[in-house]
Amino acid sequence: MLFKGLAPAVIAPMKADGSLDLDAFDRLIHFLVDNGSQALVINGTTGESPTLTAEEKVTLIEHAVKIANHRVPIIAGTGTNNTAASIKASQEAKAAGADGLLLVTPYYNKASQKSLKAHFEAIVNAVELPAILYNVPGRTGMTIAVDTLVELAKHPYIVGIKDATGNTAYTMEVLAKTQDLDFVVYSGEDGLILPMLASGVMGVISVIGNVFPKATQHLCELIFNQQLEEARKVAYDLAKMNQLLFADVNPIPVKACMAHLGYGDNVLRLPLMKADQALEEKLYACMDELVKKGY
Repeated sequence: MLFKGLAPAVIAPMKADGSLDLDAFDRLIHFLVDNGSQALVINGTTGESPTLTAEEKVTLIEHAVKIANHRVPIIAGTGTNNTAASIKASQEAKAAGADGLLLVTPYYNKASQKSLKAHFEAIVNAVELPAILYNVPGRTGMTIAVDTLVELAKHPYIVGIKDATGNTAYTMEVLAKTQDLDFVVYSGEDGLILPMLASGVMGVISVIGNVFPKATQHLCELIFNQQLEEARKVAYDLAKMNQLLFADVNPIPVKACMAHLGYGDNVLRLPLMKADQALEEKLYACMDELVKKGY
């Protein structure tokens, strides 16, 4: 298991001109680790990976590895819809010091279940790092069938899945059919942390974890410790923030929140644009409400 609990899907802070703000990124890594994160996911969707260059991705991994200094695992998002490109990116991530990989299902060209299995196996066989698969059909237009996942879960380097299907029946079937394997499920939906972890999921790869890492990790720990009444209270308190963070395409809202906290400017690269003022004001007001409650 690469981690148990919270792994923020870390944003890529930027300057006003759209270049990476590495000073802000370094400060953010310190903030996230110091406030309870159990791992960090670099170059994921929330980190705007589609518009980062290969060189920028390596730089962010290197910075995260240096600042984290072995306190938590660094997991690099290296999956693409091109197997050879995914292998190259994964090898570069390993050379930069990453502890694990996050591999999204191919998108646009998609894949059959047979070729999907071959795609993932080719990557991990070439790189030999533990990998978490990423099932997010809302973005990729395809899903990893449960039976395919069970076969992949038997591979020694495929150690888990980020389940962003939003389908609890799928999650329960995966948990039931992989319970005897060395394989774990992570939530990819912040709004479902409570029910998913209560069902046996081992943590969350999270957007809200950028903004409120301590509260998100605390929620995970409450559930792991079967303190469900207290966990419900925290989950309900965070519910509005989770809704607002997905009121526009991720990472648009969270980028506004993190700029508000001083981690870079509120800048994204096209084809994404910053949130409108009305949403920003709602986000900031919700952040203030949570701070007043002690979060």
